[in-house]
Amino acid sequence: MAIRIEYLLILILAVLLLSILGINPTSKEAKSSKGDKEIEFQNFSLYDIREDEPAQEMFALKTVKYQNYLEMDEIDLKDEKGYRLLSKKAIYEEEYVYMDQGVNVLRDDGLKFSTKSLNYNVETKEIKTVKPFILEFNSSIIQGENLALNMNHKKLSADNIEAKIVFVSKKEALTQE
Repeated sequence: MAIRIEYLLILILAVLLLSILGINPTSKEAKSSKGDKEIEFQNFSLYDIREDEPAQEMFALKTVKYQNYLEMDEIDLKDEKGYRLLSKKAIYEEEYVYMDQGVNVLRDDGLKFSTKSLNYNVETKEIKTVKPFILEFNSSIIQGENLALNMNHKKLSADNIEAKIVFVSKKEALTQE
């Protein structure tokens, strides 16, 4: 008994058609892991207005609002306690500001520290970073890791500290000004 080649080809074609029709591809809309961009601002300012109290101010060169957070470039955050936080990139989500790239924290009395990234809690006024940092005050230089700064209580803690501390007397401080 011989099988004709035409029947074999028809059988293969039928199996192929059934397999193609049996696959039911569905198309789903892709979602970005960052969320959907809603609006973009240039020269963005945000103020925390309070009655009879100094307020926080936040400025950014460019701000993109997503569904759950703000992404900012060239951020300048001024605190009512006299602190100023500067960063090239930041994300503001709920009560936290996550800063990356060239982060500097300045205080009115001359305190300055630099790090690669930090987390700032807007409500509790706490700064935390696990990256190495350099803190400068007067002529003293302090290096370390795991910085935690509470701006309300002016409490500072860190690990792996290396310091060059220069004591300045009140007379020297007045003559330097």
